[in-house]
Amino acid sequence: MFKNKTIITLFLITLLGGVLRFFMLDKFPVSPNWDEVSHGYNAFSILTTGKDEWGIKLPLIFRAFGDFKLPLYIYLTSISVAVFGLNTFAIRFVSALAGTLAIPGIFLLTGVLFPEKKLQIKKLSFSLPIISSIFLAVLPWHFFISHPALEANLALTFIIFGGYFLIKGIEMTKNFLPAAILFGLSLHTYNTARVFIPLLLISFVLLYYKKLIITRWAVISFLIIIFFGGIVAFQMATGAGTARYGKLNIITESTAYTLGQKRTESNLPPLVAKLVYNRPLFFIQTAIANYFNYFSPGFFNQSLGAQTQFAIPGKNLIGLPLMLLFLIGFVYLVRHPKDKAHQFIFIWFALSPVAAALTVDPPQALRPNPMIPAIVIISGLGLLYLLEKISTSTKIIITSVFVITILLNFCLYLNDFFVTYPKTYSEAWQYGYQELYQYLSTQNDYDKFFITKRYGEPHIFYAFYNKLNPEILQDKNITTRFFQTGWYWTDKIDNYYFVNEFDTPNTEIKTLTLEHGEIIDTKNSLLVTTVNHIPKNSEVIKVINFLDGYPAFTIVKMK
Repeated sequence: MFKNKTIITLFLITLLGGVLRFFMLDKFPVSPNWDEVSHGYNAFSILTTGKDEWGIKLPLIFRAFGDFKLPLYIYLTSISVAVFGLNTFAIRFVSALAGTLAIPGIFLLTGVLFPEKKLQIKKLSFSLPIISSIFLAVLPWHFFISHPALEANLALTFIIFGGYFLIKGIEMTKNFLPAAILFGLSLHTYNTARVFIPLLLISFVLLYYKKLIITRWAVISFLIIIFFGGIVAFQMATGAGTARYGKLNIITESTAYTLGQKRTESNLPPLVAKLVYNRPLFFIQTAIANYFNYFSPGFFNQSLGAQTQFAIPGKNLIGLPLMLLFLIGFVYLVRHPKDKAHQFIFIWFALSPVAAALTVDPPQALRPNPMIPAIVIISGLGLLYLLEKISTSTKIIITSVFVITILLNFCLYLNDFFVTYPKTYSEAWQYGYQELYQYLSTQNDYDKFFITKRYGEPHIFYAFYNKLNPEILQDKNITTRFFQTGWYWTDKIDNYYFVNEFDTPNTEIKTLTLEHGEIIDTKNSLLVTTVNHIPKNSEVIKVINFLDGYPAFTIVKMK
């Protein structure tokens, strides 16, 4: 049993982490992006009709835009939507809650791996699990991904708790049961888990096989994980489970064409050229390069291929003080390779970027997020290793320096997150849709509304902000929706039409052509476009700007 003092300390750390993650949740990031809105609206649709936006009853994978989202985050969001209504706070609630619960989760995982390790300074004692909890609570990387509605963050919390029960199962096999359930749920939460979990379980068996006992609990747990994995296999066989990867695959049509061109233009003998320029070899070379990029300074500093929706470009994911402790902890692991717990956490860290390395656009901060618990634990080990065998006075000085610098670094990150980042990157969050649809809802004198597709999927924002009855979206007599080029498009909902920017000339126009080919008269309509696509026979009546002042939407009255 934990001592009362430890429980109180953990509660306070978790409370701090929760306050940080829930603070102004609906305002930062500045706007829900299309994936968040899709999660929320599909949750709303499930809640009100028992079907997703496409009319499919209780799906095990959601079609959405054709990216086929895994189901668990959406089903859990239906609960928060039921409680808080269809709004930004409700769709982000699950992620913020998962981020908060990860703090006691890392405490448990660290404790079962390193139950005896602690920092002792005079009469004060800080266990490694408490240190890990503090580090996670103020880790910039984890703080960021706990704010948007991200399935990856929910999956990470399942993985952390699953790891705890997995290690506990070595001593008492009934703990394998919750481990199997949690890992199984993660397989249906985020695609990274579909690679990371099997690799982690295989590594666990190879590492601890001498201590494992086959009992009925172990067998039941094995069957449970096979059941969850069987659903994944079925989804992959039907194509729904691989649709997302199809859009992220290292080998694209342009890649295949380029390899063919290099083979043709090469001065090498044809057989050698074929061996040098081919898809399998290119895939392997790229995946290996991608993998090692995830351990580079460019990745941790988000200066190498940063995606602005998942991290702040140019800002270290961990913070320099924790990065230093992590490097020290890594040295400690290398110098003590025989300890099973050291091996397990090293393997966890090494496997974390494998799934991300197999995709086309690394390195980005979301897909390798299983790294986070390993980094936090290794950083805690680094602190203990650094303070080992030194005087008490020196321990106090070094500990104080790290506490102050870690907190200062986090405060500076908070300033970036709440002040600088929103102004600079509001376009990345598709800012302006809420303001747009609030304005259009007051314009009752027009027969039609044309909305640009410039910023992506305007129909789902329309449905979300207007709390559109899902039965309307599912009604083919009211909507125009179709499949094309591996994507599901929406061109019309009632009297709202969604048009491509390149189909909106800045000449005088009387009609607009929808993506599926239908031509619509623009008489007595409002057109929502961008600053470079304003027809000559129109009058600007309102401009909605991004937070940096650049025009996002220009609303014009057609003449």
